[in-house]
Amino acid sequence: MKAQKLNYIRRMLLSYLPILFLTVSMLIFIFLSIFSGINARNAIQANEMTAAFIVNMVDNSLKSIADDAQKVAVANMQLRQFLEEPSDRALEFDVSKALSNLMDLRYGLIDSIYLFRALDGKVLDQNALRSIEQFPDRSYINNSIKQALTGGWSSPRIKYNDEADYTSVTSLIIKIPQDSGSLGHVMINVKLSSLYSFINQMVNKELTDVQLSDPQGRLFFTGQSAATNNALNAVLTSDYTQWTYKVSIKDGKWFDNLVQGNMIWLMLGLGSIILAISSTLYVTRRSYRPIETILHRINLFSSSVKQADQRGSKDEFAFIDQAIERLITTNMDFQERQQEHQVIRRQQFLQMLLKGEYENNQAEWEQEWQHFGLAAGNYIVAVAELDHYFQFELQYSPKDQSLFKFIISSVAVEVAELSGKKIITEWLTKNQLVIFLVSEHDGDLKHTILQMSEQIRNWVEKNLKFTVTIGIGSTARRELEIKPSFDDAVASVSRKVTLGINQVIDAAEVEGNPHEDWYNYLEMIRTTVRQLRTSEAEWETGLARLFAEMGAQGLRKDDVERQLHYFLFHLEYELKKAWPEAAEDWVRNVKPDMLLAIDQSDTLEQLEADFRLVLEQLFEQIAELMKNRRHDALMKEVRNYVTQHFCDSNLSLGMLSDRFQINSKYLSHLFKESMGQNFIDFLIYLRVEHAKKLLSETEIPVGDVAEHVGYTNTTSFIRTFKKMAGESPGQFRDSCRQKSQILTKGGL
Repeated sequence: MKAQKLNYIRRMLLSYLPILFLTVSMLIFIFLSIFSGINARNAIQANEMTAAFIVNMVDNSLKSIADDAQKVAVANMQLRQFLEEPSDRALEFDVSKALSNLMDLRYGLIDSIYLFRALDGKVLDQNALRSIEQFPDRSYINNSIKQALTGGWSSPRIKYNDEADYTSVTSLIIKIPQDSGSLGHVMINVKLSSLYSFINQMVNKELTDVQLSDPQGRLFFTGQSAATNNALNAVLTSDYTQWTYKVSIKDGKWFDNLVQGNMIWLMLGLGSIILAISSTLYVTRRSYRPIETILHRINLFSSSVKQADQRGSKDEFAFIDQAIERLITTNMDFQERQQEHQVIRRQQFLQMLLKGEYENNQAEWEQEWQHFGLAAGNYIVAVAELDHYFQFELQYSPKDQSLFKFIISSVAVEVAELSGKKIITEWLTKNQLVIFLVSEHDGDLKHTILQMSEQIRNWVEKNLKFTVTIGIGSTARRELEIKPSFDDAVASVSRKVTLGINQVIDAAEVEGNPHEDWYNYLEMIRTTVRQLRTSEAEWETGLARLFAEMGAQGLRKDDVERQLHYFLFHLEYELKKAWPEAAEDWVRNVKPDMLLAIDQSDTLEQLEADFRLVLEQLFEQIAELMKNRRHDALMKEVRNYVTQHFCDSNLSLGMLSDRFQINSKYLSHLFKESMGQNFIDFLIYLRVEHAKKLLSETEIPVGDVAEHVGYTNTTSFIRTFKKMAGESPGQFRDSCRQKSQILTKGGL
């Protein structure tokens, strides 16, 4: 009997195991195929998004260059004067400087700018004014002048330079005036190498290839391998430049084969399943009678289970017990997967809710809303952000971090339950917890969320070794206002860099702050950098004033980062001009640490301490370099004399040459070497800064102010002031009055 039983088991195993093996194997292959197909489709979508992003960024940059150049061509009266009549050297210098300033605005994209004057066929660039026959790039200028239509960016071309070399560029021609170009043309050249670097900053070069070609199919960048034509490529043509961008995954042939072979795998899988079903039916039919006999025997002995001997019943019930246990285990696994699905579904629902994406599918939105047991009514959003998250990641393991985040979200839910409120909490980012409060009653939601947030903040501070800052959004009376409430909460918590950490920040408390004039920040940055570059001790006062002003205005984190990035950029620019030996060490060793500090710091005090420590070391280095330069003592004396007598209208290089008994040309060279700028630029800077002080603190007429600062011609003073300050003296005085009135009202 025992031998027959074992023989039956072997026969059943040999009947079903091949079918099971084949079915499971094909299901695994189908799963891998579908999973790979999903990855391939995601790769296609990623390529399309990357291509759209690159096109948008490149088009915006080129449009900005074109718009800036058009504004200069239309609004710059000196440029128009240069084109309409023969010019003197001062006017040529001013126009050339305006073109140089336009180049500086684009952070290295622009290679050069030409100004062609139709009056006498001369070309002005950043070096000199020459006739077109003497200009290296004359062939392109002549061809461009003959064209009836201009205004678009050219295909890649070769631009010849003075040193008998060349540069690959794309060019833009702007007529002056725009309809005819009878006065001249402005020609802007963008380096293809800079454009290549700009594009590569937006992608991972190890994973992604980007090709750029003109409407005729010519590639912009040499040395690139041709992208394969597969299903993963994203090809997009710019509406602005008509250039074609092709984004592809490196070695993407494998993904392409997966996309094309999915149908084959599915057909094989379907055939295997049909074969498995047919085989199962056949084996089951063949084995039906023995199984029926077994079931009949179980039914016969079911009434006497307890009295059955161990040889006959123990094994049968052990088998049944194991089957039931497997069924229970499978059911528990299914329930766990259902719970995980609920968590993912809730995250997707909350993200859709906060981003306002439900508007396009109202039916689906209402279904999800009812599913989570939330009734439409009144809403408000708060965002809790972990303070000093960089130190938090270093101090705790990933497991501990997840535990702490779970504790914080649980505390938020418990506080809401004690208040009798319904909330949804979810960690939407690695350091930000969204708290979404919903109420059917039109009560004071703002007061409720403020109380709850303060309790959460206080509990974290007392019971954990870190703190949180919570931003409160605006109250929403309908679904469409939930997204603005979330945006306000994110904006509020971002102000902790200036307002301080470990507190609750209400959007209503900061929304009324006046926006600071960004020009004032730029002026403070430039002044501080100049003082640092010239080894003046006043740079510390300027740095403290900059951080104090950002704190007083309550700037957000991204605004603070924008100002400090410009500080580093301008400092690097000045160091390269005046102290190249210090600039190299700064770019290689110091600047990366400063950028990391800006990204990781949560408070303005911490940022100021980091900047002060680094700049003190740089100040000492510059001071040491100045001692080693020739004529350092003489140039300090010259600089002090200019600083004390800049209001003298007779002050000039010739006057300084006579006073200090040094050749004027050599003095100009030493001044440029010591100060990092020309004598005339330094003099204009001192006069304009003193004029600003007189205009903001006194009621002296503009003509008298011009005379006080050393200008004998009021018109010349107004023109110079507007060029330096961006507005006329009268407009500057009015702006100062308006700011004074705003501050007075705020104080009251």
